Amino acid sequence: MTDESHFDINKASHLDNEGRIRELRIPELLKDIGGVMGGMTCVDLGAGTGTFALRIAARVGEKGKVFAIDDSAAMLSILKSRKPPPQIVPVQSDFTATGLDSGIADFCLAAFILHETKEPQKILDEAFRLLKPGGRLLAVEWRAEFDSPGPPQRIRISPEKMEAMFRQAGFKDFTHQNWTEKHYYGTSEKTQ
Repeated sequence: MTDESHFDINKASHLDNEGRIRELRIPELLKDIGGVMGGMTCVDLGAGTGTFALRIAARVGEKGKVFAIDDSAAMLSILKSRKPPPQIVPVQSDFTATGLDSGIADFCLAAFILHETKEPQKILDEAFRLLKPGGRLLAVEWRAEFDSPGPPQRIRISPEKMEAMFRQAGFKDFTHQNWTEKHYYGTSEKTQ
């Protein structure tokens, strides 16, 4: 994919920038909002270089599993070069049709990926399919009120649009909150 919404592989080093990681408070996001715990099976939809997947793996421990899904072989190559722990399973696949079995995941993450596809609804539909009853989906996106840095305004996903997509996928009790000055999250559990 070469359109402006898809992340430029030449900027992959920005994903793992220490300032960005500190700003996002990824461990707190995963623990406090995502509820990620030891032994869970998790799916990182749009794993990229593994910025989130590596931290999910640290939380789930040796008895857990993290499917790191990305459609870019180049991004997954960067993840593999980082010598991830064995609980990370890199999968090159479209985010909207992973090929994984239904109902396998305790937690799905869609961090900064909804604006990267022409069909963001299908990502949330896939997450719903992958989650066990009681499993949680956490989506993280750019706040619309900030112009730069980040993706163009016209492709950003507002909290209202995210909520509508969560509901269409089958999720109930959607909540969202600003997480940083530039980012917000939306989350819900699969109740059926």
